[in-house]
Amino acid sequence: ANSYYYAHAKPPEIPAHAKVVSGPGLITGGPPELISRDESIDKPAGKPRITVTKFSWLDDGDKVKIYVEEPNFLVAAEGDLRVTFDTNEFCVEAEGADRIFVLQVEALSHSIVPEDCKHAIKKGKRLTVTLKKKVGSTKWYDLKKKS
Repeated sequence: ANSYYYAHAKPPEIPAHAKVVSGPGLITGGPPELISRDESIDKPAGKPRITVTKFSWLDDGDKVKIYVEEPNFLVAAEGDLRVTFDTNEFCVEAEGADRIFVLQVEALSHSIVPEDCKHAIKKGKRLTVTLKKKVGSTKWYDLKKKS
Protein backbone atom coordinates (compact mmCIF):
# COMPACT_ATOMS: atom_id res chain seq x y z
CA ALA A 1 0.00 0.00 0.00
CA ASN A 2 1.17 3.50 -0.76
CA SER A 3 1.40 6.00 2.14
CA TYR A 4 0.02 8.76 -0.10
CA TYR A 5 -3.42 7.20 0.10
CA TYR A 6 -3.25 6.93 3.91
CA ALA A 7 -2.26 10.58 4.30
CA HIS A 8 -5.05 11.80 2.03
CA ALA A 9 -7.76 9.39 3.05
CA LYS A 10 -10.92 10.69 4.71
CA PRO A 11 -10.55 11.13 8.47
CA PRO A 12 -12.09 8.26 10.42
CA GLU A 13 -15.67 8.79 11.54
CA ILE A 14 -16.26 8.58 15.28
CA PRO A 15 -19.48 6.79 16.16
CA ALA A 16 -22.04 8.82 18.13
CA HIS A 17 -21.99 6.31 21.03
CA ALA A 18 -18.16 6.53 21.46
CA LYS A 19 -16.90 7.74 24.83
CA VAL A 20 -14.34 10.60 24.64
CA VAL A 21 -11.95 10.66 27.59
CA SER A 22 -10.35 14.03 28.32
CA GLY A 23 -8.25 15.55 31.06
CA PRO A 24 -4.78 16.88 31.83
CA GLY A 25 -2.13 15.40 29.57
CA LEU A 26 -4.62 13.86 27.14
CA ILE A 27 -4.98 15.11 23.59
CA THR A 28 -8.58 15.17 22.44
CA GLY A 29 -8.36 17.57 19.51
CA GLY A 30 -9.88 20.98 19.16
CA PRO A 31 -8.26 24.39 19.13
CA PRO A 32 -4.81 24.84 20.73
CA GLU A 33 -4.69 25.82 24.37
CA LEU A 34 -2.03 28.09 25.90
CA ILE A 35 -0.09 26.15 28.50
CA SER A 36 2.24 28.93 29.68
CA ARG A 37 3.71 32.22 28.52
CA ASP A 38 7.38 33.15 28.60
CA GLU A 39 7.40 36.86 29.49
CA SER A 40 10.91 37.38 28.03
CA ILE A 41 9.56 36.69 24.54
CA ASP A 42 7.08 39.55 24.81
CA LYS A 43 9.74 42.09 25.82
CA PRO A 44 11.37 43.95 22.97
CA ALA A 45 14.95 42.90 22.39
CA GLY A 46 17.80 45.29 23.10
CA LYS A 47 19.80 46.93 20.39
CA PRO A 48 20.91 44.51 17.68
CA ARG A 49 24.60 43.53 17.75
CA ILE A 50 26.41 43.89 14.43
CA THR A 51 29.65 41.95 14.01
CA VAL A 52 32.41 43.97 12.37
CA THR A 53 34.12 41.78 9.77
CA LYS A 54 35.90 44.39 7.67
CA PHE A 55 39.17 45.46 9.23
CA SER A 56 42.86 45.32 8.42
CA TRP A 57 45.87 44.53 10.57
CA LEU A 58 49.64 44.95 10.53
CA ASP A 59 52.58 43.33 12.33
CA ASP A 60 54.51 46.41 13.44
CA GLY A 61 57.64 45.19 15.26
CA ASP A 62 56.79 44.63 18.92
CA LYS A 63 53.14 45.60 18.29
CA VAL A 64 50.23 44.49 16.14
CA LYS A 65 47.84 47.16 14.86
CA ILE A 66 44.23 46.64 13.84
CA TYR A 67 42.45 49.29 11.74
CA VAL A 68 38.68 49.73 11.42
CA GLU A 69 37.41 52.23 8.84
CA GLU A 70 33.73 51.19 8.61
CA PRO A 71 31.78 54.54 8.60
CA ASN A 72 28.79 53.33 10.64
CA PHE A 73 31.14 51.83 13.24
CA LEU A 74 33.07 55.12 13.48
CA VAL A 75 29.90 57.14 14.05
CA ALA A 76 28.88 54.78 16.86
CA ALA A 77 32.44 54.82 18.31
CA GLU A 78 32.25 58.58 18.80
CA GLY A 79 29.51 57.94 21.38
CA ASP A 80 30.07 54.95 23.63
CA LEU A 81 33.23 52.89 22.99
CA ARG A 82 34.33 49.98 25.18
CA VAL A 83 37.61 48.15 24.56
CA THR A 84 38.81 45.14 26.57
CA PHE A 85 42.02 43.15 26.29
CA ASP A 86 43.01 39.72 27.59
CA THR A 87 46.18 37.68 27.03
CA ASN A 88 44.80 35.97 23.90
CA GLU A 89 41.86 38.13 22.77
CA PHE A 90 40.39 41.59 22.53
CA CYS A 91 36.94 43.09 22.05
CA VAL A 92 35.76 46.50 20.84
CA GLU A 93 32.12 47.52 21.28
CA ALA A 94 30.78 50.76 19.82
CA GLU A 95 27.22 51.56 20.89
CA GLY A 96 25.31 53.79 18.56
CA ALA A 97 21.78 55.16 18.81
CA ASP A 98 20.13 52.07 17.34
CA ARG A 99 22.72 49.27 17.31
CA ILE A 100 25.95 47.98 18.82
CA PHE A 101 28.95 47.23 16.62
CA VAL A 102 31.28 44.50 17.90
CA LEU A 103 34.79 43.61 16.79
CA GLN A 104 35.89 40.59 18.80
CA VAL A 105 38.98 38.56 18.03
CA GLU A 106 39.33 35.45 20.15
CA ALA A 107 42.27 33.09 20.02
CA LEU A 108 44.94 35.50 18.82
CA SER A 109 47.83 33.71 17.14
CA HIS A 110 50.19 34.77 19.98
CA SER A 111 49.91 36.24 23.47
CA ILE A 112 49.69 39.95 24.19
CA VAL A 113 50.33 42.17 27.24
CA PRO A 114 46.80 43.50 28.02
CA GLU A 115 47.91 46.39 30.25
CA ASP A 116 50.16 47.77 27.47
CA CYS A 117 47.49 47.60 24.73
CA LYS A 118 45.60 50.71 23.69
CA HIS A 119 43.26 52.22 21.15
CA ALA A 120 42.92 55.57 19.40
CA ILE A 121 40.25 57.02 17.16
CA LYS A 122 40.71 59.62 14.43
CA LYS A 123 37.28 61.19 14.13
CA GLY A 124 35.61 60.10 10.91
CA LYS A 125 38.69 58.26 9.62
CA ARG A 126 39.63 55.14 11.59
CA LEU A 127 39.89 53.32 14.88
CA THR A 128 43.34 51.91 15.61
CA VAL A 129 43.76 49.14 18.18
CA THR A 130 47.37 48.56 19.21
CA LEU A 131 48.26 45.20 20.74
CA LYS A 132 51.57 44.88 22.60
CA LYS A 133 53.18 41.51 21.83
CA LYS A 134 54.24 39.41 24.81
CA VAL A 135 57.32 38.34 22.82
CA GLY A 136 58.21 41.38 20.75
CA SER A 137 60.45 39.55 18.28
CA THR A 138 57.75 37.06 17.23
CA LYS A 139 56.46 37.64 13.70
CA TRP A 140 52.69 37.36 13.37
CA TYR A 141 51.71 35.81 10.06
CA ASP A 142 48.07 35.45 11.12
CA LEU A 143 45.99 37.49 13.53
CA LYS A 144 44.07 34.45 14.75
CA LYS A 145 45.21 30.94 15.58
CA LYS A 146 44.35 28.49 12.86
CA SER A 147 41.76 26.01 14.03
